[in-house]
Parts: sequence; structure tokens; C-alpha cells
Amino acid sequence: MGNSGNLSPVEVEARVLGVLRRHVGIGDTLCAALSGGVDSVALLLVLRNLSISQGYRLSAVHVNHGLLAEALSWESFCMRLCSAWDIPLQVERVVVDRMDPEGLEAAARKARYEVFTRQKVRFVALAHQKDDQAETLLIQLLRGAGLPGLAAMPESRSLGEGHPILLRPLLQTTRDELQVLCSTQGVSWVEDPSNEDLTLRRNFLRKEVLPRIQVWFPAWRDTLGRSAGHLGEAMSLLDELACEDLACCQDSGGLLVDRALSLGKARAANMLRWWLRSRGVPACTQARLEEWVRQSMAPADRAPAMTWGGWAMRRYRNRWCLVPDVRNDWDAIELAQWPEGDIALGQGVCLVQKAVIGQGIRRDFLNRGPFTVRRRSGGEKLRPKMNGTTRSLKNLFQEAGWPGWEREACPLLFQGNHLLQVPGLAVEASVQAAPGESGVLLEWRRSVEGVAPLTGLS
Repeated sequence: MGNSGNLSPVEVEARVLGVLRRHVGIGDTLCAALSGGVDSVALLLVLRNLSISQGYRLSAVHVNHGLLAEALSWESFCMRLCSAWDIPLQVERVVVDRMDPEGLEAAARKARYEVFTRQKVRFVALAHQKDDQAETLLIQLLRGAGLPGLAAMPESRSLGEGHPILLRPLLQTTRDELQVLCSTQGVSWVEDPSNEDLTLRRNFLRKEVLPRIQVWFPAWRDTLGRSAGHLGEAMSLLDELACEDLACCQDSGGLLVDRALSLGKARAANMLRWWLRSRGVPACTQARLEEWVRQSMAPADRAPAMTWGGWAMRRYRNRWCLVPDVRNDWDAIELAQWPEGDIALGQGVCLVQKAVIGQGIRRDFLNRGPFTVRRRSGGEKLRPKMNGTTRSLKNLFQEAGWPGWEREACPLLFQGNHLLQVPGLAVEASVQAAPGESGVLLEWRRSVEGVAPLTGLS
């Protein structure tokens, strides 16, 4: 398919060069994702040819998913190729969750993108090309995807603050053209036998459906690519609107629910989608976001919550709060001696020690163990001020505005039955460090794998 017989390698390089000039500067680091297939080999070839004139530093990464018998031979091929071309290569062997509810393809993609996120480079270049773009749009249409999915694959996309930018320099080049390029340059590649498996929806579309479409719509790649571009422009406008709405609805505690609801269901869901993406949180479907907006219209005495991908959205005191959905079934622990570092409780929960002066628990008191860390069971009390009265933990939580889910999950430090410290809230006065005296404050951290830990409300 496609008219690629007269393709010149210079033409492909010119297309890639146009993308590089829009994004990559002199001295930037660029890592090419190399599977060993024709697309990624062609991409690496072109990037190698352009690296000297454009002044970027080129490397490659190969992800071995370990799913097929050929995986080790592909890894060896990539190592030989990069050695011959004098390109630094990093090989990453990953474990793919074969029981992922979204399927094996989705699980492999997640594992692959986790590797890309960890690369210490400015850009990670992917070999998606024009056929991939059109196929993705068709698949998303058949899935009933919303606008974010229909916008297909952008030329560049950030993986989040502190992470590389994904770059796709081949979106204007077809699969056939890349095969011609490698063949005319005498460059070999590996063939993935799974590409012939018609039980995979993309292969079925590629092998059975698109050849029939080609008969009546020979320019389907270009027209579907244009449609994806138009949808991407519409998505950009929605992102701009979401940024404006977020500026009106956000404060230090989260998103103000009454202001968000005043935007209307669709616009509020659009703002939520943008907010979650800006926080580096896994995507949530438009339908679920709209349902969350609807649930948030419930009376103030209700406590709606939505969980997905290790995160939870909760409503509390007219705010939407985003917190890790960490399980609270960690066991209480006994500390015969006070540890030097963090106190790990399991399930992503830990207590972090912070050395302070004139605050927290007196450091010398921590030599008088044993201590216990556990959750509340009810009726706990402590005296937060030396000249004050003993207060119930329930009242202290209420005055500080802690929501119910925070109260139940918070790890508490005890000596026997005496509550000594509630991280982030109070320290028992009888063990507090005096002015100028060394003390220890405990910070409660909860984390979701691959995401920075949060403390308390966010």
C-alpha cells in the first residue's frame, strides 16, 4: 500500500529534520526507542545521520518485554546494531503483568512507558508513523473514545515535570516508505511474528480491513491523519479553557466544588481531566469524570469518592481533594529501640523523621522505648500544650479540619496506652522538646508506585 517507489532517503530526513528543528536544540539529549523492527531501525538510522549537523547527543533504549521466544535474539540484534553505529544503548528487561484487566498489549505498553519515563534525557523519540496514526484513530473511533483519544498521537508530549518529552518524528512517513528506506540503505531489521496474529485488533485492521479501504480511499492515511490533526487542535482549545477554569477554581486545598459545578457538567469534567493530567495521575474516562461531577451535587452531609489507578478523588468541605488510594491494612508495629531512618509500615505508608529544635518529641525521650505505631481505635487523648488541658483526638481532628478518611488512616505513636504524637497535628506536651532542645517530628507519607508521595490533603 502507498506510493513509495520513488522515495529518496533525503526526503525522509527532511521530514524528520523539520520535527527536530521545532523541538530539539544544540546539546540536547535524545534517546531513540529501539525495538529492532523496521520503523525503529529506520528512525535510529535517520537520527544518527542528522545528529552531527544538528548537535544533539543520541542514545537508544531497548525494552525486552520477555513475552516471545525471540525476545533475546531481538535484544542481541539491537546491541549489535548500536555497537556497529557507535550509539550508546541501554537494555531494559521488564516484567509484564499478564493478568492486566486491560489486556496484554496494554500491560506491555505500560511497562514500556515506565522505562521511557525513567530515561535521564531531554527527549525520547518513538517510531510511530503515518499508518500507526490512522490505525489508532480508527481503533479509537470503534472503541467510542472521547476527544482525548480521537486526537490520536501528538508530535510531542510531556511525560510530566522532571521526565522526558516524547517525540514522534515519523508521523508524516508511511510504513512502506520506511521499509524502502532501510532496504535501499542495506540496513536489516527483525520481524515480529505477532504482527501476523489476526486475533489482535490492530493486526486485523491492518491486514483485513485497510486493504479493502485502500481500494476506494487510496489517500486514507492522509485524510485520517488530517482528521486526527483537527481533533488535536480542538483538544488544545479545550486544554486552554481548562487552564482558565482551573485558575478560578483551585486553591491550596484542592478544587472549590461550588465554583466547578457552576461551570456545568461537561466543562467541569474537562477541567478535572486537565487537572489530573497536570498532577501526573493516570487518565480517567470522560464518562467517570462526568459521573463524579454528578455525584458531587449530593447534599453536604454525603462523602462521595471515586477511586482509580491507585488514586482517590474525595469531596470535603466544598473541595475536591486528590489523595493516594493507599490501603490501610498495615499491621501495628512495636519499636523496641528507636530506629535511625524512616519507619516503614507497609502498603506505601511510612513515617519520616525530621530533626528539629524546640519542636517535636525530645530526642533523649526516644531512648526510653518500647513504642508502638498503630491507627486510632477511639477515645484517644493527649495534651498538646504544656499549660493546656487534655483534649480528645476527635476534637483536635475536627478543629484542624481533617476529613474522615485522613483520621482513620493516620498512624499514631504510642508508649503503652499513652498517645505521644499525631503526625502533622500534635505532640503530647509532657514529651515535647523545650526551646533550644533537640527534637524529632514525624511526617506521615503515603505513596503510589511511580508517583511522588503526598502528605495529608493536597
